Amino acid sequence: MLDIKLWLETTSLKVSEERFLKPPPLPYIIFMEGASVSGADDKNCITDRDVSIELYSLKVDHANETLIEKLLNEKSIKYKKDRMWIDSEMMFETTYDFNFVEKF
Repeated sequence: MLDIKLWLETTSLKVSEERFLKPPPLPYIIFMEGASVSGADDKNCITDRDVSIELYSLKVDHANETLIEKLLNEKSIKYKKDRMWIDSEMMFETTYDFNFVEKF
């Protein structure tokens, strides 16, 4: 089972699930995860995981985007990338949304 937080911490950025109570200096990563568990023969053995990674930065951060994309590419995870300016916070948010299935 992939531990998303430990995996993202290999970028050396601050990482938190859902939110930081006191956000650290930019850049940092927030991730959210949902799961659907199923199986066969009255046993749960498959997890379908939906993950969203959010990179927050003062400017478009190609270096840290590349680190995240390298992690996704190493695991052959297909993803959707979006970027937006958050005017009220005066920062960029780059999101990576993906889904993968794990068998246990």
